[in-house]
Amino acid sequence: MSVFFKDDTNVLVRDQNRYRKIYRYIRKKPAPLNCAGANLSVFTWGCYFVEFDNQTSLVHNFPCCFDSAPAVIATTVSKDGSLSNFNTFVSSVSASQCTFETSGNYTGYVYYQAIVDGVYSMPDIGRSLEVKTISFNNTNTASYTFTASFSCVPIVTATADQDVNVFITALSKTAVTVEVSQANYNGNVYIQAIEKGC
Repeated sequence: MSVFFKDDTNVLVRDQNRYRKIYRYIRKKPAPLNCAGANLSVFTWGCYFVEFDNQTSLVHNFPCCFDSAPAVIATTVSKDGSLSNFNTFVSSVSASQCTFETSGNYTGYVYYQAIVDGVYSMPDIGRSLEVKTISFNNTNTASYTFTASFSCVPIVTATADQDVNVFITALSKTAVTVEVSQANYNGNVYIQAIEKGC
């Protein structure tokens, strides 16, 4: 779990000559860069993985609690060459835990990101991020207009709360259209949209 916040009033100082490990015969002196608090991203973001062992369901407690239930984006990742061709979905989410499920007995990892719905500014990398839970009511298509002002078409990832395929059928700087593989779907789809390098 990664928590991005500044908990003191001291100025963060980074050595610009230490971003890469360079072992010279004569080393350069540190080149300090003062990072003001206004230049740091400030939001709680969970980025972690869980391990399935011939299971279809796994309850996972977040390493730290969110103020409210986050949107969770998940994907299967092969472990030692194991088959990872499974749907993964998040059947329930609370502020402290979630339940991951797969479309069959699965052995491997599920990587996930968890962020509470909202629009986030990331001044340290100069990008915007928007997280949204989209509700489907007896339909297989839903469109959403972004609140964030993206300077280029964002990268969008999505996960459902049931065993359905989720895919993006239309995407622009201002809106996204999300579809699922089941007609008359009732459930949620969690999406994250983040600016790529334009």
